[in-house]
Parts: sequence; C-alpha cells; structure tokens
Amino acid sequence: MRMEHQELRKRKKELKELAENAGRTEFKTFKRRLDEVAGFIVATLRDHIFKENNILYPTALKVIEEPDVWKEMNLECDKIGYCCFTPQDCFAPQN
Repeated sequence: MRMEHQELRKRKKELKELAENAGRTEFKTFKRRLDEVAGFIVATLRDHIFKENNILYPTALKVIEEPDVWKEMNLECDKIGYCCFTPQDCFAPQN
C-alpha cells in the first residue's frame, strides 16, 4: 500500500509538470502522455481505495480495539493531512 502511495505521488507530480508545460509540448505528445499518466492515476487510485475500504479498514477495525490507539492514529493523520489537502473545519475539536 505504501508503494502505491509513493507511485501515486510521483505520477501526480508528473501530471502537474505535464500540465504546466502543455504549451511547450507538441500536442500529440502531450495528449499521449496525459492519457498514460492520468490513466495510471485513475486505475491505481480506484484499486487502492477498493483495497483500503474492503481489506485494510475492516481488518484494522477488527484488530485494533484500544480507543487510545485510534485517538493517536487520528492525531498523526491530522498532522500528515488527507489526500492533497486538509479541510481544517472538519477537524476542529468537538466540545
């Protein structure tokens, strides 16, 4: 799963660079690379999310029973962020 995260970061960076240089690239080449990179991201992300939702998370819910462990993981995930952004309002402390 970590390797998929690493590869997705690499490909998202490649997609960003491709978009930033679109005007300096021959259209046919740009279109081919865009199709390759975007296709990889879509397929890999779809499969990755499926594995998280159907294998990783259900297994974690069965195996990790201590509430303090979940709280600590939540704090660590908040530090890292979610996807490409962290919507701050979603993580405001609840009273």
